[in-house]
Amino acid sequence: MSNLQTGVYSGPIGSALGTHRHRVDLDVRTETPQNLLFAPSRGRVEITLSASRDVNCMVAAWLVGTEHRSPAESGEICVFEIDANTVGEITVARTGIKAHHDPHLSTDMTEVAIPVNASSPHTWTVIWGDGETVIGCEGDVVRRIAQAPDYPLILMIDLFEIGPRGGAYPKSALIHHVRAWHEKQPEEV
Repeated sequence: MSNLQTGVYSGPIGSALGTHRHRVDLDVRTETPQNLLFAPSRGRVEITLSASRDVNCMVAAWLVGTEHRSPAESGEICVFEIDANTVGEITVARTGIKAHHDPHLSTDMTEVAIPVNASSPHTWTVIWGDGETVIGCEGDVVRRIAQAPDYPLILMIDLFEIGPRGGAYPKSALIHHVRAWHEKQPEEV
């Protein structure tokens, strides 16, 4: 796995406290001091990337609750998850909201077909706030969801090898550009 993220937080060693507890069996092995470089509670993010075509790879972007104030602040906006085997002239991506441990959110994920070969540069956009999340690709809205986390979220962009080892190494995807707005002001991330 390769990961870029705009903040970190974990609780004490041995605890289950920390950012992105996506499974119940996760425990802190290395305590990490809180460092939130970009963690808005509402805003807009644009990500231009070329997805991996490498065997058994997935590229993904999420906005994830930091959990530094409360373990319930753990919801996730899944901007996209793209498996390499779905990349073609039409690409299938998973997108939506994952509640994780937030009792105020409901998981609402779906697959969308986008008329883009995701191995070429293309741009995803997410706008969230005031109880709504809008996710788009190449200027077209692909999801409008009537819920949104309202607490600090860090941006995570990841490349995973999700199946057995295979193919050539190193695995790769290319992030061309990321722009983010907290409220109204753009920031280069």
